[in-house]
Amino acid sequence: MPPAAEVWTHLAFHRGRRPVPGGAAPPQARRDDPPPPLPRQPFRPDLEVFLHTLARLPQVRQPWLRAVYDRVRADRHAPPF
Repeated sequence: MPPAAEVWTHLAFHRGRRPVPGGAAPPQARRDDPPPPLPRQPFRPDLEVFLHTLARLPQVRQPWLRAVYDRVRADRHAPPF
């Protein structure tokens, strides 16, 4: 079962980063090097893959999902939701 949208949003956009144990070091040891840089803009899915995946879902016949499909197909720069 795929995770809920809240889980994906938290993983993709959560800004709170805490130090983590480094490799095989004991839990008391913390890394002091900076974390990798965050992306400059939000993640955008490849629209061809997005449309192809939606088209293959049987649920695309539901009006709300068909509206998402039609909106993205008509205007490639519009956000899907």
